[in-house]
Formats: sequence, C-alpha cells, structure tokens
Amino acid sequence: MAYPRTPAATAVDRPYPAVQAGPHADASAAVSRSWWTRRRLALLLAAGWLIQAGLRAWFSRAQSVPLANPDETAYLIAARVLAGGAGANFSGSTLYQGGYPLLITPVYWFTHNPVTVYHAVMIINAVISALVMPLGYLACRRLGLDRPVAYPVAALAALVPAGFFYSQYAMADAIFPVLMLAWLLTVHSWLTATSPRARYAAAVGSAVAAGFAYTTHSRGLVMLFGSAVVAAAVTWRRRAYLGSVLAAGLAALVTVAAGWSLNHYLTAAIYPQGIRSLSAQLRSTLGNVNGVLHVLEMAAGQAWRLTLDSWGIAGIGLIAALAAIGWRGLRWDHRMMGALSIAVTIAIAVTAPAALPADQSQTWASGRYLDGMIVTFFIVGAVVLLRVASVRVLACAAAATAMTVLATVIVAVYAGVSVPTAGFGYAFNFAEPAVLTQNWNQANVLLATAVALGLLAVWIAATFVVRRWPGRLRTAGLGAIGAAVAAVSLVAVTQMTSHVSQAGETSRVADLSGMIKATGLRPGEQLAIADNVSWYLSIPQAFEIYWAEPESFNPATQSPPADATVVETAWPAGQPARASWPNAPAGWRIVASDPASAWPWVAWRKN
Repeated sequence: MAYPRTPAATAVDRPYPAVQAGPHADASAAVSRSWWTRRRLALLLAAGWLIQAGLRAWFSRAQSVPLANPDETAYLIAARVLAGGAGANFSGSTLYQGGYPLLITPVYWFTHNPVTVYHAVMIINAVISALVMPLGYLACRRLGLDRPVAYPVAALAALVPAGFFYSQYAMADAIFPVLMLAWLLTVHSWLTATSPRARYAAAVGSAVAAGFAYTTHSRGLVMLFGSAVVAAAVTWRRRAYLGSVLAAGLAALVTVAAGWSLNHYLTAAIYPQGIRSLSAQLRSTLGNVNGVLHVLEMAAGQAWRLTLDSWGIAGIGLIAALAAIGWRGLRWDHRMMGALSIAVTIAIAVTAPAALPADQSQTWASGRYLDGMIVTFFIVGAVVLLRVASVRVLACAAAATAMTVLATVIVAVYAGVSVPTAGFGYAFNFAEPAVLTQNWNQANVLLATAVALGLLAVWIAATFVVRRWPGRLRTAGLGAIGAAVAAVSLVAVTQMTSHVSQAGETSRVADLSGMIKATGLRPGEQLAIADNVSWYLSIPQAFEIYWAEPESFNPATQSPPADATVVETAWPAGQPARASWPNAPAGWRIVASDPASAWPWVAWRKN
C-alpha cells in the first residue's frame, strides 16, 4: 500500500491541503474543535458504513438458498455443526475452513429454518463487508489524502464489485477484502508506531488478523508468511522492535493453534473419510514444467482480472506499489508495504489456481482470489490519480496497460478469444468481463480489455483536466468523476445480481425445495439419497434438511437405510421413473419427480 509521490508536492498534487490553526489560536478552542472534528468524522464513517451495509442487504434481499455450491452449503453446515446441529458428509472435498462459519454460527442459536438462516447470514455479510469503507478511509489517510477526499475514495472502493458482490453469498469471499485491509493496516501501524504501547498493539493485531485469515481460507497462509517476512525485516532494521516481534509471534502461534483446532474439529465432524489435500494438488501441479507453465498462464488470468474488475484503477495502483519498492525517496514503511502487497498478490495469483483440482477449470481467471488486493490497489490507484504528478501517472498507466495487454494475450492463447458467461458457474466467475462486454453468453477477451483500458483513459484524462480547475470548481469536478466511477460499479453490481444471483435463485429454488415440499418430508423424518444423484442437488439439500444428516446408499446393490422414510434417486434419461430404482423393496412408492430439472430426480416414500 504505497505509491510514488513527488518530492515537492504542488497545489495540483495536493488539491485539498489540511487547514491548520493559526499560531495564536486559543488552546481550549483548538481542543474543542479537534474533539468536534473527531466526533463528526466518527459519525460520518458510521453513516458511510451503514449506507454500505444497507446497499449490500438490499442487493441480497431476494436470495434464500445457497447458490455457489459446494462452498456455501459447506460453510453453512459447518456453522450449524459449531452450534450443535446436524452435520453432513463432505468427505473427499476441499476443507471449508472454520473462520467464516464461526462468525455466522450465532444465527443457529435462534433459528434452524433454512430460509431464515440464509437471510440472517446475508445481513451478517453486509455488516462485515461494509467495513471496507471505514478501513478504506484509514488506508487513504495513510496514503496522504486529506479527510474531504479520503472519505469519498473509500466509499468508491467499497462499491467495487470485488468487495461488494461476494457479500451476496455465504462464503469466505464475503469477508476476505475486510481481512486483507485490516491486516495491511495493522502491519503498517506496527511499522510506524510512535509509542511502545501502540507498537505492541499493532504487532499483536496484525498477527491475529493473519491468524484468523489462515483459519478462514488458504490465502491466509500467504498472509502468515508475509507477517513472518515483515517480522524478520523489522528485527533486522530496528532492534528496539524485538519485543513486539516476540509478542506478534506469540499471538500468531495462539491464533493459528486455535484455528487449527477449529478446523481439525470440523474435519472430524464433516469429513470423516478425509479431505482433498490442496498442498498435494499444489505439489502435483508444480511438479513438472508443463504444470508450472499452466500455473503461470492462470496467474496471468488473475492479473488480467485485477485490472478489469477495478475499471483499470487497481492496475495503476499495482504498478505504483511496484515502483515504490525501489524508490529511495519514499519512507521505509511505504516501501515495505509496497513490497508486501506485491509479494502477497503474486503468491496468491500463483498458489490459488495451482491448488485447484482439474474439475474446477472455470476458476482459472476468477476475480475471487485477488478480491482483497483488487480493493487495496483500487485505493492506491485512486490516490495516484489524485496526488501524483501527471507524468508519473502516465508512466504508471503505461506500465499497467502493458501488463494488462500481455496478460490478455496469454489469456487469449490459453483459453481463446472469448470466455463463457452463460449459466451460473461461468457467470459467477466471469461476471465483470460480461458486464464490460455486455454479453452474458460469451464475453470477448479483447473487447473486455479494451473497455477496461478505455475507462482508465477516461478517468486519467478527466482527472488531469479537473486538477487544473480552481477551488470549488475542482471539488465539483472531482465529485463528478467519483460519481461516474460509482455509477459504473453500481451498474455492474446490479447486472451481476440480476444475471447471476437472482437468475440462479430462480432456477435453484425449484430444484432444492421441490422434492422436500412434494414428498412432505418433515422434521424427524429421514432422507436417503442414492449415490447417483447429482451433488448439485444432494449437497444443498443437506442444508435444507436441518434436523438430520441425509444418508447415502447405492440403490443397485444396497437396501435403503432402515430409518429412511423418503428416498431420492436420479431419473435415468429416456427411461420410466420406476427405472430409477428397479430394486425398490415392497412398500415404497413414487410420490414426486421432476424430469424437467437440470438434474432429473425421482422421490420415493415408504408406505
């Protein structure tokens, strides 16, 4: 989180200079003004947070079932297990870690109704995700923006889809941008603390943030390594910080141990036959030259999305952070934060797709994994546009354009000149390219890049013009640019909600709830699911049926479980419904079916 600054800032570089009290100002009046300013700022930040939370709650209001599966269902069931409720069997799947479920577990203390639970989780998501706004404000202030500008820039950053859209889903991505910003800010506070108390508090805070991120998602492991590198650099450069390094290490150890215990408990409860090893997949992928090249191609896809998903602004933020590393005119803490942010971005871009199994190829260029860094670099890029000399803005933009064009070429060679955007899975992962090209069937890679870079050119040109205007006119002009950026983000989130979330909700509700309603399955009754039923149906139903864990059996070779009252089987194509369970024991009859479903099913009930 650093940016290149001019050695001597001009009025253009600092459009909003801080107002200082005169040398003869009354001390008590100054204290009173300072107290009122802090109180007013706190109220404004609270209002901004509430508005952002309200927007998120509004956009997710229509959703009532998990759509992004198995992720959402696994997180929801993990929370239910932590609250003492029924589990499910996710053996062989990726471990969906316990940090996020821990935050939504309290919902199950009051209700187990799946619709009510899901709505409540969306509210929790909105409340946490909206913290991007006050944290973004702090980041803007650290980067040199004055209060009147830092506030709207933070609000714009909170509207970027990478930090907004995923709050519509019960998954760790809803909160990860907040975790990333909180961690970066506490690390920077550690590097710049002016008192021992503040130093220890920031060191422990950064360690806890990294440890909780580790408990939440595998990307948190990258943040832990980043914290270790920072601790080593601090110890080498500033011997007086050794005590805070030891405190941070102890805090990280305790947090990681607690997180490991939580995840171990969930593994035993929900993955009785074991989990899919991401580290083993990572070693397998990187174990040969072709695998390494494949990972680099996917990392290029992540870099491509970083620019596209921020309407170009995060691209110049990333280049500015990269330039800050070797800029000796900058303070050490800014150079260190630039190096940390770049290292974390590269590590996530490489390791996240490398750990993916082969059957998740649609996520090779998803914006999810770098969502926290997209928001972070958006803030940095906005600061560059507002504060840095024009020639350096153009240099950053040129480098960002070159990086994006290169990534685009790699994406086109690797995946073709278009990416599919039809259907929930593809639309979920390639929503921003669909918005940029206005094509929800097949988004053109080259067109998406051209539109994103075109938007970046518009932001730069408009900012250059407005920065030359005087006083209030300049303020109004910058406000108009901010409104345009906000409009692009809100239009994008609106379209993404309509084409992805609401479209998925419409199709998925019938698939998930139809069998339960049609069979009259009630609390206390047991469902058995044939092992040939698609997991697109069976996994979400484990969340819908909250009172007992659904059982699995092979209808060709096994009898249904003795306590089963309803059995669900897959309807074989081109055959009658009874062919779904030819060996059905006496006393079982078909009570419902859906041949029109994407995954046709037949439901049987014991007489």
